[in-house]
Amino acid sequence: MAAHKTLESFGVVMPRTKVLKMLHKHGVPWKTFGIPPARSLDDLFMYHERDCFNFRNGSAKTCIVDVYVAVVLVVHRFNRKWYELYEEKQVFTNGEVLVRDNFNGIAETIKRGESLREGATRCLGEELCFRNPAKYELSECLGIEHREPIPSEKFPGIMAAYHRHVFECTISRALYCPDGYAEQEGNKTVYFKWKPCHQLGFRI
Repeated sequence: MAAHKTLESFGVVMPRTKVLKMLHKHGVPWKTFGIPPARSLDDLFMYHERDCFNFRNGSAKTCIVDVYVAVVLVVHRFNRKWYELYEEKQVFTNGEVLVRDNFNGIAETIKRGESLREGATRCLGEELCFRNPAKYELSECLGIEHREPIPSEKFPGIMAAYHRHVFECTISRALYCPDGYAEQEGNKTVYFKWKPCHQLGFRI
């Protein structure tokens, strides 16, 4: 796949009334949306209208969203060893801690009309504040990993299928922070740490 390709063909924006009908059809408890830690119904509409976040019918009682994301495997060579960044945890202001397995790399949902490479570049800027391309080397898209649907963390009753468009980014010494990085995102802080590359299982 060419890294400049957009995902406009991966589903169209549905009217909000049609989205609600689909939620009703599958018995999704959308009236509970907005009760922490769930996101609100308005958030669901926003993600669908802004991002490559598309609805489809699963089984009789399953509503699935296909989420297309840019995943960047950030690596750095230090003392002759290669290290890769991974998401250690998310800490919420209410004290809740979320640890996700097998989510190495950093990721952002690709926006509608955005190229894959633009999504990966935006991911580096938003997640790690890496905004100067002269200080890192970003690959073309290395491949796509299609994951099986899992219960959505944000919207109870909905299954999310992640389609991960994987890039690799080698950073310079100027960007390397041995203690890792922290991103403040709304009501949570996301912590990223380094591990030797061989300790991380996922590879395209």
